[in-house]
Amino acid sequence: VLHNRSVEMAKRYNVNLEVLSSFSGNPGTKVKEVVKTMEKTHVSGVAKDKNVARIALVGLEDHPGIAFKIFSLLAKNKVNVDIILQSIGREDTKDITFTLHKKDLMEVEDILNEHKAALKFDHIEADEGIGKVSIVGVGLMSNCGVAAKMFEALYSVGINISMISTSEIKISVLIDADKSKSALRAVHDAFFDGLN
Repeated sequence: VLHNRSVEMAKRYNVNLEVLSSFSGNPGTKVKEVVKTMEKTHVSGVAKDKNVARIALVGLEDHPGIAFKIFSLLAKNKVNVDIILQSIGREDTKDITFTLHKKDLMEVEDILNEHKAALKFDHIEADEGIGKVSIVGVGLMSNCGVAAKMFEALYSVGINISMISTSEIKISVLIDADKSKSALRAVHDAFFDGLN
């Protein structure tokens, strides 16, 4: 396992990187850049996922441990979640929104409604009509303007973003599912048009 930062620094300063086993003297795996033009964008790929659903628990009591209760309950039921957003609500309440695989939506709604009294939320809002578009690469958050370029590409084709998730290696946005294809094309063109 390589730390993201080690790969980024090796790439930036043109250092050869090889992953070796500490148990044998066998040759390892050399990590190197194949396409030189990618360094300018810091983005190595664009992806879309239309098998995504979003659930919002609205009107949760705003007290410590509520996120733990929700996500440990889902983990016990072997449900994977992806993007999680907590927002400040009104009058000592908050909302927690998260994404999951579309196939798990009905099961998760049932689980949460079964535990409504313990979780103390007002209601659930579920949405299957969403898609996720992501850019992936190394050092995205340490390079200014990458996120802005993605958001500009979506704006240029009139696509509204409903949620954003960022990490050192990925930026994902949730959008209307029926606009996933045009979003993917716009973001791809913004980063890769003219690189051939």
